[in-house]
Amino acid sequence: MYIAYFCFEKYKIDDIFDFLDEYCLFKDFKFIVDAFSSENQFFKAFDTKKYRIIIFDIGNHGKECIETASKIREIDNNAALIFFAGNKYYGYDAFLLYAADYIFKPVKYDRLEKTLDRILKNINVSKKYITVNNNKINTKINISTIIYIEVIGNVSCIHISSGNVVKAYITLSELERTLSNNPLFLRTHKSYIINMEYVSSMEGNSFIMKNGDIIAIRKNNCKEIKRIYQRFSLRKR
Repeated sequence: MYIAYFCFEKYKIDDIFDFLDEYCLFKDFKFIVDAFSSENQFFKAFDTKKYRIIIFDIGNHGKECIETASKIREIDNNAALIFFAGNKYYGYDAFLLYAADYIFKPVKYDRLEKTLDRILKNINVSKKYITVNNNKINTKINISTIIYIEVIGNVSCIHISSGNVVKAYITLSELERTLSNNPLFLRTHKSYIINMEYVSSMEGNSFIMKNGDIIAIRKNNCKEIKRIYQRFSLRKR
């Protein structure tokens, strides 16, 4: 699951990242956290992936945080918004934006843990299989076996680790929405979604998958797509 962390002061609270890592460790969960210091950074990334939880660290830029959160609400009613604040000044504004929580600083792990537990109960994050229609037969596919998905004409071809390819009459955008809760999957191109667990290397503007197939990275948002994978690769070590 992707989490966005806003801090307009251009610094981040390392404790928060430590808290999120600790949560993942003890809950056997996976977060990919991206830090932002401006609206532009966020909305460029928002084109590439969906953030289910968005954390705003209100320092001296409370007005900017509320304005950005309002713009997010205009396009996404489902993202859980969490605000970290030194006082209650923006609490009412956060309430009007249906914030999941408004936590006073310094943030304590126990409080953040309870908030995340409550949010995740309402989000389907544990899907292990997808079901697609393959030649009028519903086929169940273990998500962890998917190497990548490519679209050819009106058919999405799902390449799985056994070497088989499951063909389904479903759009890539539909599959992307189905897999949006799983941070391992990345839309790299209008024709491809990859499982980052199966990337062997990144060469130029392409991913080399572990089965030897080469997957293109689109020119638009190329840097952001590479950065997402590099961040994932570093966290995996």
